[in-house]
Amino acid sequence: MYKSGDVLLAKVQFTDTFEIKTQHVLVLFEELDNIVVAGITSNLEMKGIPLTVKEGAVKESIIKLYIYNF
Repeated sequence: MYKSGDVLLAKVQFTDTFEIKTQHVLVLFEELDNIVVAGITSNLEMKGIPLTVKEGAVKESIIKLYIYNF
């Protein structure tokens, strides 16, 4: 259904606050009806992989990893 490289809007539950937010995610792969995605946040205080404007981001961002079950 989804393939690597697809960009989606997904509802992501955060474990530290149990808050659910809609955010952009990048599909990495699908396995056993789970989709492994990388969330992208502009909150530079978060841990993760930096994504810079020079690399194509709209603004400086951090890539976060999540497992999302659709």
